[in-house]
Amino acid sequence: MARLRTKNMYVFVPLFFVLITSPLTSTSHITLTTDGYQNVVVAIDENSGFTSCQEDLENIKELMRSTSVSFGQGLERPAYFGDVTIVLPNSWVSDPICSMLMTMSNITQLPWARTHSADIRITPDHPVFGNQPHSFQYGGCQEPGLSINVPSTFVSNFTDLMKARIMAREWAHYRYGVFDEGGIPDDERHPSGYMMFQTENSDKVMRANTCTGGKTPRGEWNNEECKSTNSGNSSCEFQPDVDNPDITSSLMYRPDLDHMEKFCTKENHDDGVPSKLSYHCGSLSASDVIYKHLDFTPGVTPANASAEITFNVIQNPFSGYHVVLDIASFSSKQLFDQAKNSLMQFIAFLLDPVLMSIDTYDGVNVVELQSPLYLDPRTIRTLLGKLERVGYATGSPNAFGIALERAQTRSSFGQDVIILTAVQTIPDMTDWITSYNENKVIVHLVHFGVSTAKVEMAQLVRYGSVHVIPNVANSNLMNPYTWSVNTLQSIYGKTRSYRAKIFEQSVIKINETDTIKTGYFYLDSPASHLLVSVYCLNTDQQLDVDYVSIFQPDGYPVRNETTKNDTFAVEDFYSFVVGRYPVATLPAGMWSYTITFDEKIFTEPIVHRLDIWAEAADSSQVQVRTWNTALDNQPLDYTKAPVGLYAQVTQDRRPVRGANVTAYVYVTDGVTSNLFTTLPLLDEGISDVTTGDGIYSAWLTTPSYTSHSYSVYYKAYGVNSLAVIDNGTYTRPPTTGSVIPMSNPVATGPQFNRYEYGSSFQLAALLSSSFDLIRPERVTDLSVLSYDASSRIAELGWTAPKDNYGSGEIVTRFRLYQSIGSAESNYTEFTTPVNADGSVNLTVQVPHLQDGEYVKYRVVGKDSSNNMADPSNVVSMAGPVLRTGGISNSAMWALIGVAIAILVIILIIVLIRCCCPVEAKRRQRQAKRKVRQWFSFGDKTAKRTDTAPSTRYQSPPPTIQQWNSPTINQDGESPAVRSGSDASTTPQPEVELRQKTAAPARTSTYGSERIYFGQEDIDRMVSGPRSETYSEKGTEEIIKRAPSMDLQLATILRMNSSNFSIDRLGRDEKDPNSRPTEVIRPRVYARPFKPNQPANRPTSNQPASRGYPYNANKPLSMSETNLYYTDVALRPPVAQSTKSSPSNSYLSVYAEQRADVVPQPSGQSSLANTLRNGMRGNEQWQDSNSFIYTDPRLDGQSKGSSSFDPQLHPANQNGLPPPLPSVPPPFPPRMTYNIDMGYDGTTGTAMWLSIVTMRTNKR
Repeated sequence: MARLRTKNMYVFVPLFFVLITSPLTSTSHITLTTDGYQNVVVAIDENSGFTSCQEDLENIKELMRSTSVSFGQGLERPAYFGDVTIVLPNSWVSDPICSMLMTMSNITQLPWARTHSADIRITPDHPVFGNQPHSFQYGGCQEPGLSINVPSTFVSNFTDLMKARIMAREWAHYRYGVFDEGGIPDDERHPSGYMMFQTENSDKVMRANTCTGGKTPRGEWNNEECKSTNSGNSSCEFQPDVDNPDITSSLMYRPDLDHMEKFCTKENHDDGVPSKLSYHCGSLSASDVIYKHLDFTPGVTPANASAEITFNVIQNPFSGYHVVLDIASFSSKQLFDQAKNSLMQFIAFLLDPVLMSIDTYDGVNVVELQSPLYLDPRTIRTLLGKLERVGYATGSPNAFGIALERAQTRSSFGQDVIILTAVQTIPDMTDWITSYNENKVIVHLVHFGVSTAKVEMAQLVRYGSVHVIPNVANSNLMNPYTWSVNTLQSIYGKTRSYRAKIFEQSVIKINETDTIKTGYFYLDSPASHLLVSVYCLNTDQQLDVDYVSIFQPDGYPVRNETTKNDTFAVEDFYSFVVGRYPVATLPAGMWSYTITFDEKIFTEPIVHRLDIWAEAADSSQVQVRTWNTALDNQPLDYTKAPVGLYAQVTQDRRPVRGANVTAYVYVTDGVTSNLFTTLPLLDEGISDVTTGDGIYSAWLTTPSYTSHSYSVYYKAYGVNSLAVIDNGTYTRPPTTGSVIPMSNPVATGPQFNRYEYGSSFQLAALLSSSFDLIRPERVTDLSVLSYDASSRIAELGWTAPKDNYGSGEIVTRFRLYQSIGSAESNYTEFTTPVNADGSVNLTVQVPHLQDGEYVKYRVVGKDSSNNMADPSNVVSMAGPVLRTGGISNSAMWALIGVAIAILVIILIIVLIRCCCPVEAKRRQRQAKRKVRQWFSFGDKTAKRTDTAPSTRYQSPPPTIQQWNSPTINQDGESPAVRSGSDASTTPQPEVELRQKTAAPARTSTYGSERIYFGQEDIDRMVSGPRSETYSEKGTEEIIKRAPSMDLQLATILRMNSSNFSIDRLGRDEKDPNSRPTEVIRPRVYARPFKPNQPANRPTSNQPASRGYPYNANKPLSMSETNLYYTDVALRPPVAQSTKSSPSNSYLSVYAEQRADVVPQPSGQSSLANTLRNGMRGNEQWQDSNSFIYTDPRLDGQSKGSSSFDPQLHPANQNGLPPPLPSVPPPFPPRMTYNIDMGYDGTTGTAMWLSIVTMRTNKR
């Protein structure tokens, strides 16, 4: 409900059916103080799509909190939100539950917080861009964008962190005019990947258009061709991984990446990529652009990050209009009548209840013509009668300040102030400017002066709009009257509900018999109201209209001579509304009209003006909104930048493409106003930021040398269904590329016409025609045309710019900037001829670059008056490729020098050893003696003296060392799986065993045992026809090995569960006798194998057999011994075993590869049974000859006892436990083992360490 105070009475009027206008570029009320951003306005659209006001309101608050944190963290000089006002839709205000969410109901507390000028708007999903928040940018670097549109589904469905980063980017668009970094595939100006010449080989390489703080993100190209030299194209796109921990900037590139949280800075910004930021802002980083804003002037202390945001939840405080009619300021009665009559038409077309108050100033006193009153058709007629009786007067502007004071008071009740005046300035103007700005008074100045000087009154309008009414003379279509009538309707459309001006026409009555005029107008979309006005251009002539008839496309009259009761007919105009009262929707199509005049006698033709506006209940009609560079309505400095004129054309919020938009610019010569220039506005070209966003633009490149003020009238139309909208969707950010592609174009309709009377602007100073201060236009298409690596000559090319922002002569003088990396640019000035096609070519000498460096070029035009244009876009060339994870050339040479020094040292050592062989042998014997002593220390049964006979153990292992890592060996490398080898070519190793007592923990039956075996075993184990690859997943066993061994992972062994159990995990630590609950595979490691030379191989002193002979006298050196082992924890059998029970005392060792199942031979030993029992199911292990590994104490006999006596083996001559008894021979084995293991079944505490040394022998 809106509230009106009339004396001591408050009147509440519903405002629910008003269609709020869409966001425009009105100046924001935001300021940044030590308490953060103040006066941030968030407006919720009526049809936003929210379903629960309480929950949705809390989601909006949380969005603002997280956005505040994200934006503040992204800057080195933080800025946070301090005060946020949320404006509820009218439907929420009328709901008893939702209305309780408001923190204040008195609109006088925040009267300036308008819905139509909100900074952030919560909307339904966009019909093209879906749930993507976006703030369209239309101007150059540092120019703010349009209001941020945030779909309601984005507020509700996305994670807080992602929402915050995306909103931080949009805040940079909207507040600071920062452009996106990155690109879009197939974008001509801002591609996702672009080709760049390499300085060393003339090839081109594809480079990603990214901004990642100088670091290369992990990711992939979308096409393999993009990775190859010279084969990339514009469709290449680099797709970074979402998880890139090292990539934290820039938020303007990809705010959706997990670790993206910073804006790029001067130190890490890459201006050589073809991003929007580099194109429009040159070398400025995102942070640099933000810090150039007045928010960050010196002395401003960063906001407190820990401070809570103050949220104000209110209804829309807009209630209506307060009009100040400055009678005494007009230079003539005719001009005053034109201003008064335009105000009367404005009031006549107020359809919904609007609060209206009017003050007049006659040069002496301020008179309250109408106190605040909500208008309806009855009160409108009464007010029009009052205005009609107001006469013209002259006087001084000295007391006009009283009218301004009363207007400021009315603004505190939510009323916009409209001032109709012709005064240039008033006393105490500076004080009033300060007061209006501090109190955020929203003013719309309609100025009827014709002076060429600046309108100082315009400085009152910090918030609102300025409209300088041109004094157009000698025109049958336009004069100050028509301009002011349409200007006031434009103000209504921007502040209240959009009205589309669809038709304007001059209707001339030639004589008294010319009484009927007919015509047609096209209504391009269904409407709820048609507003029709007929009036005389010359207010000195009396209107002679009898009635006006309007006919629908089917010929049905919606208004004729019998329905004239809705007419507001006064002496100077005839107006009515079709559909003022609820009727069916007015259909689209070709409508017709008939104007019937009175048969009055007159001396000269009467020129009438027919204006028709259309209102719709939704956004289905084509809407045109206009603005210019002077967003805060302050005078512009034309020497710094051209004046931009803009028009946004949309239908149902979709951008309209293919429309024809023209701006007509008028200036005054001090007496009359004339058309100064006509500018076509385009949705592409040098003045446009993004093609396809529906924003049409042009630059005023030639100023007037006589007048400060400019008035602009826009016309937009579409014909032959050439104007289209996109009925498809676009899922990429609409602000990143130079073009928004269209996937499904649909015509807006056969045709449409729109007429818009836009805001005016002023220049700060008049320019002199005798002294040139205007710069040339900017070069935007600099490129590297070719490059020759042999001569290091590159050819640059660009289109020759024109002077005076593109309206003057072609520029032939240039300044070329060259920079390497982040170094300061150096430049060269030159004059070059222009080719016949308007292009310029220049050859440059490319410098030598270091690895990973780039050379960058920019060109700047320079006119004959030494005015410098803005720098062009950047082109780059890449130096030698930086080796990822590698070293530079200088480091490479340093390493080569170190390697040479090491080789020299090694050579010296070898020479010394060769020259002193006796000393070397002596030291070798001493080292062996120390190793044996160390190994046998603490083991009295195994200790040998230096004089003892040589044993079969060539390298006794040192004390077992434990390693905690399951995957890294002592040498710091991951063990590699050893592949199988060809058994037919591998020398057969001899096998010996020696037992050593291990010392398990007291009362524990568990111990560790190391099992060594030979190369042939490994080869046989991995040669099974269905061998499986071993997986290391889930293994956590402890790695133990001798420090002298350079080991690699070979294969996997397991103990026979009938003998011993693998005890890795799952055992109860408190109960040493508990059985494990999980079996973990042990690992096997190997030392590189080096076979004996044939001359050094031991010979057999035993009878020949299918087994392998043993040589008890010639040991192998450590370097010629190949050892494999595995560490396992063994559990002794539960039942008491005896030495005569081989099945309980022998270890069964087998690999984790499978072999074919073979029948069990009848004559196998108990050890063979043990092996079989340890296998899975009925599987058996066999070699390529189907020989089963059986009792290793047998020779090659297929029957009978073994001819090999283990007791005679040297390994058993040193106090080891007695051997096991012999067993009947099984099927003859391919390989024999000598195993001797003792076990004391009475104590159950001894564990034996089996050590196997291998020795190769020629078979």
